Amino acid sequence: MPNLLIRNGRVLDPETRFDGITDIVIKDGKISDMGDFGHLPATPSDLDATGKLVIPGVIDLHVHLRDLEQSYKETIESGTLAALRGGVTTVFAMPNTKPSLDSVETIERYQSIIRERAAIHVHLCGAITQGLKGAALTNLDRYPGLGIRMVTDDGFDVNDESLLEQAYAEAKSNGLLLMTHPEMNSIAPTGVMNDGEASRQLGVPGQPNEKEWRAVERGIRLARKTGGFAHFTHLSTKESVELVRQAKKTSDMITCDTTPHHLCLTDELVLKIGGMAKVNPPLRTEADRQALIEGIKDGTIDCLVTDHAPHSQEEKEKDVVHAAFGFTGLETFVPAVIQELYYNQKVDLVRIIELLTSGPATVSGLESGRIQIGAPADLTIIDLNLSKTVRREELVSKGKNTPFHGMTLKGWPVATILNGEVKRRDDSLLNK
Repeated sequence: MPNLLIRNGRVLDPETRFDGITDIVIKDGKISDMGDFGHLPATPSDLDATGKLVIPGVIDLHVHLRDLEQSYKETIESGTLAALRGGVTTVFAMPNTKPSLDSVETIERYQSIIRERAAIHVHLCGAITQGLKGAALTNLDRYPGLGIRMVTDDGFDVNDESLLEQAYAEAKSNGLLLMTHPEMNSIAPTGVMNDGEASRQLGVPGQPNEKEWRAVERGIRLARKTGGFAHFTHLSTKESVELVRQAKKTSDMITCDTTPHHLCLTDELVLKIGGMAKVNPPLRTEADRQALIEGIKDGTIDCLVTDHAPHSQEEKEKDVVHAAFGFTGLETFVPAVIQELYYNQKVDLVRIIELLTSGPATVSGLESGRIQIGAPADLTIIDLNLSKTVRREELVSKGKNTPFHGMTLKGWPVATILNGEVKRRDDSLLNK
């Protein structure tokens, strides 16, 4: 008998492009069979997913889980419980913790907390430079032995070009993916939002698009020179999308992502909610937003990430100049994406699910992100017709800093399955 039988769901596997009504049999944490198993007797453990969408467990390559000296913002436990609620089964945690994840000692300490408290799969990204200060490389040779697949100084870019070139070369020799936070620090270093009409109305310093795309241009050039893998995270400008689009015509070593907030929102929101709409890179213009959506449609953008960045209420309720950068995003990830891309932009559903699952799995080299016999039984069940209004006070994350507060989104996860076990479910929505 199976450990778990999911009945009558609309199963969508973006890797094979299978999209149909079928049952899924799960044994020992793996998908063991698929088909019509209506002849099997019903058991209390069965999940009836009639009318629901069953997809691979959502993978997020870019989250900030805080903890250590920043546990007032988020802990590994609270952050991964938020992910579980949001249908996310795997995350990659950024190294800009305090202390940063740049040494064997700190990484092993963080991994110990993960083993004890994480509710989902958590992979760590190692820092590129010591203390994320951009002055000296960490010992990248040690990372593979610690199970690390990606390196980044997220929150900062490596501004020293010769050092960044060395980082690409060393990452390549160690089989690591180098993820850059593309930002030229020398351009508008005091900018707090997009440089445009909204920043001028508020009278605050802005960040022009050039601050980002110049860094993307540099990264593409260095990746080509060294032959290293390059991943550009949270792209926000039309120029960046076009640079990656052209680069991909001659290289399969360059990938990128963007976020739901850059797909859904613009800098005009800062005029309405102030510091709560402050993020880095900033919310841009409608032209940039449309360019990102086009990059989704034509395959330029490989995956979506949340850049989940929880902060305390005090840190976010300051004015635009002094508020902390960043949003919490794990719990609103799926519905924000489905609402904007599926319902508003009419993007093909298989493409959307690819961006959430097989896309990030391919970029990071994971075996998950697919629904096939023998694959890990990490699954997310979604009610495409479920509409709910986002309320920050209802979030599981310690960070209540969501720009989607008060917005009604459609397409929410109703169950999350990890290693073949139902870890989160809403019984009233699963026809049980």
